[in-house]
This record gives sequence, C-alpha cells and structure tokens, in this order.
Amino acid sequence: MNLIQWLKIYEDITDSLGINRNEDLISSFILSNYINSNENFLKKYHGKNFFIVGNGKNMPDGLNSISGGVVIVADSAVTRFHEYASIKPDIIVTDLDGDINLIHNYYKNGTDLIIHAHGDNINKILKYSSKFPRAMGTTQNIPIKNIKNYFGFTDGDRSAFLAKYLNASSIILIGFCFKEVTIKPYYDENSIAFKKKKLFWARKLLEILASERHKKFIESSVIEI
Repeated sequence: MNLIQWLKIYEDITDSLGINRNEDLISSFILSNYINSNENFLKKYHGKNFFIVGNGKNMPDGLNSISGGVVIVADSAVTRFHEYASIKPDIIVTDLDGDINLIHNYYKNGTDLIIHAHGDNINKILKYSSKFPRAMGTTQNIPIKNIKNYFGFTDGDRSAFLAKYLNASSIILIGFCFKEVTIKPYYDENSIAFKKKKLFWARKLLEILASERHKKFIESSVIEI
C-alpha cells in the first residue's frame, strides 16, 4: 500500500463512520507542536519478529505465544496486558484513550510510545502529550512535519502496519477479536454500533495487510499475517 491508496481507503472509512477529516488534520497539527517525531529509535526494531497485542477477550490465551521479538501493545489492551503479562511492551501505540498513568509508567521504564492524532482526541493531546516528549506522532490523514502516516485506522491495525513498515520477519496478532466489542462502562448503544464498524474496518485492513505479505487471514486467538 502507498499513501495514495491509503487516502482512498481512509476516505471510505471516514465517510462510513461520519468522521470529520479536517478535524483529523487539525489534531495532527496540534500534536506536531508537542513532540518531535524522530524515527531513529525505530531502527533497533527493523527486521525482527513482531507480536501485536489487542484487547479482545481472547488476549490472555495468546500471550504464551510471545517468545522474543518486539511486543507492541495497542492502547486499549494496556491494562489487561499489565494484568496478565510479566513483560513490558517494547512499543505502545496509543490515541491517549487508555490508562495514562500506566502508559506513563511503561514510558518511564523504557517503552517507546507512538501517539496518534485524530479529531476526537484533541483535548487529550493538549492535556497529556507533553508528558511524552520523546514519543513519535502519527496521523490517519496527510503526514505533516513531525507526524508520520504508516497507515491503519485503529490502534491494533496501525500497530501491524508499523511492523510492516519496519520490515517485520513475522507479524503475530494476539487478542484480536472482531465479533465482539469490549464494552466500557460509559458505552451506549451508539458507541457500541460505532465500535462494531471500527472492528469491521480493522479486520478489512488487516486482511489487506495479510494479502500484501502473501498470508491467508484466519481469525483465532493468535493470527499470523
């Protein structure tokens, strides 16, 4: 996939979900003022095996498959990963929607952080991004100064696209469940319906990524793409 192809998919995603692309771009400009997206720290991850941890109910079942390699935890999975895993993530991919204190503790102990800008997290960028000065920034819109676009829409599938960008030898998805929404206490019916649409797009994007890597996408608690 290249940027032109991604932006067409992004247009389809935002149209289907009613997302304002201009607000995504504004969020990117705001984030770019708080961080300096230097890719140098990513060099140490090039060509390795990657384990991408999502927040599906099946996540604990797959953690035993982690053996060496680079562990990327998607934002929503951070709390349960901390509960079930005895290791720290190498990278957390976040839109600042998860447990900020826990993310910050990992960050202070060496975990690399990639913060994503979109229209709905501008307030969180303003509130929290200064806590993470060495973090990188990403966008789902046009990349700008300090802000990269490795493709992907949700924290989970963006993590997988990051692994591809880093020439991963293998990409193993753990805790990716596309049939059930992980319900948070404040979700209403509209929130659940919105999340289900996001899961649809996450799966579609991961299927595209698997196809690009000449893999067959087979859903389970551990998925290789």
